[in-house]
Amino acid sequence: MKNNIKLFALGLLVAGSFTACDLEVVPPADMAAENFWKTEKDAWYALNSCYSELDGSQLYDECCTDNSHSHKPWEGNMELLQQNGINASESYGSYYFGTIRMVNNFLANVETCQMDENLMERMKAEARFFRAYSYLKLTCQFGKVPIVTDVLAYDAPNVERDPVEKVQAFVLDELADIAKVLPESYKGGYLNEAGRITRWGALAMRARAALYFGKFAEAEASANEIMTKSNHALFRLTGGLNSAQQQEADEMNDYIDFAEKGIDRDKFIRGMFSYEALWFDENANPNNPEYVVTREYAADANNYDWMRYTYMIPMSMSAYQGYISYEPMQNLVDAYWDIDGKSLRVITPETRKANFEAMWSDFAANSNDQKAYQQQVQQTDLMQYAYMDEFRNRDSRLYASLMFPFKGWHELVGKGTYYFMFNPGNFNKNGNESWSGYAFRKMVALESYDTWASACDYPVIRYAEVLLTYAEARIQTTGYDNSVQVALNDLRDRCGMPNVPASLSKEEALELVRNERRIELAGEGQRFHDVRRYGESYCEKYMNGPCYNPAGDLLINMVWNQRLMLMPIPQSAIDYNPLLKDDQNPGY
Repeated sequence: MKNNIKLFALGLLVAGSFTACDLEVVPPADMAAENFWKTEKDAWYALNSCYSELDGSQLYDECCTDNSHSHKPWEGNMELLQQNGINASESYGSYYFGTIRMVNNFLANVETCQMDENLMERMKAEARFFRAYSYLKLTCQFGKVPIVTDVLAYDAPNVERDPVEKVQAFVLDELADIAKVLPESYKGGYLNEAGRITRWGALAMRARAALYFGKFAEAEASANEIMTKSNHALFRLTGGLNSAQQQEADEMNDYIDFAEKGIDRDKFIRGMFSYEALWFDENANPNNPEYVVTREYAADANNYDWMRYTYMIPMSMSAYQGYISYEPMQNLVDAYWDIDGKSLRVITPETRKANFEAMWSDFAANSNDQKAYQQQVQQTDLMQYAYMDEFRNRDSRLYASLMFPFKGWHELVGKGTYYFMFNPGNFNKNGNESWSGYAFRKMVALESYDTWASACDYPVIRYAEVLLTYAEARIQTTGYDNSVQVALNDLRDRCGMPNVPASLSKEEALELVRNERRIELAGEGQRFHDVRRYGESYCEKYMNGPCYNPAGDLLINMVWNQRLMLMPIPQSAIDYNPLLKDDQNPGY
């Protein structure tokens, strides 16, 4: 059952404002502090407000990297960061301690509730997970941060930032302790709702943290425990394709030379839709075996997801009424493997521009008539154009992750047959269409709540990330051995792609797994932290230089600077805490 954690608002007590479909209404007069923190249900309500703090999509972080872009400055300082323009007054990142205070408040007060001691300890561990996760995000973006585990009075003295090493140890130790307390699963029903943090969720977050911190042995161990002891697995479709999927499957015969390339067509097609379908509809819930940590949503005015509906789709998808705010860049398109699973396509911007313009000239007359454009594309042999060669015989995840010019996607509710249009005339003019030439398809919800939003649950950590974490950490500790290949080939098998090479040096293996991680987790926010932990030379290579759209327009010229390893402490935080004034991060 979806959305079965009852989220509750306690005003100033625990600060939360989310609801679920079967919420029990509590009159505000009964929520006074002197009437609260008495019963098991009070603890349950307060803990569920901590769950409301869990992030959903982190796509805006991706827009600070070489994967994606936002051409709308009011959405945030992402483009400014890509060009090395941020500072203390125009910062990026969430220097936010609200979740930490909420958890500290819960831990300080739950002891007064009359309830089973074992249940109380489990609830404490659940709450501590959100505090540890908050500190993971804070230290990755800002380095040093103060560790606060008590509820500070409003007039408490200012506190200094703690060293990075201390914060990292706190996060890893907390998640290790939490994992010892939490159950492996929940039986369902009141107090045991599906979607709560499990032992495996804590270990998965610990594996992520250890990888970010360069603690490879610990990352490997935590990930391996999930792989060998849990019931989590990659999601794979069962049953037949629906009519819309079958239409696209038939069209894929033009994109993939299955027989010539030795690719199992059925496995490739099913892999493509397995990768896509794990994000929406009946598959988007905690019962999905790939969902290790889940952010739950509901068809409710206070608890839905705007990101994966309105912000990711262009206005030309008129049934969706989108206004695209986050768009993939050509750099990400170029990162997807060829069909062999090991080669990368290299096309110069000049060649791409010439090819696109030659093709677009045949379709431009219908650029303002969606119906005519859709019919023309459907009736045209697209593969006669040199431009489409760029999208032939590529990784299945490219087709499931991105909308690119002239490609069909037919599962859209209320849209029927649909082919993506990139109209270069919209560049720098129509803000609700893609300027990069592409749009995300991955993660986009097929159904909306109240026209604008999605109620689909979101996997904050999915099993695919656990496999990638294990593979990378194992390469660092041991080398490219059979266990690494088994983990990576599980990912390849799910998406219908060839196995990874059987023999690689350590450096070759790291290069492979970094690119595999980039495309498997594209759009999920990991790239922001990944490029930084890969080191300065990696950032200089990938985070510098111009990026053009297919028509040759300069989308952005990225500028990397070493100071971007950390974000600036916001001036607003310095104003509140003068101790930060002389402890700003380097370069700001």
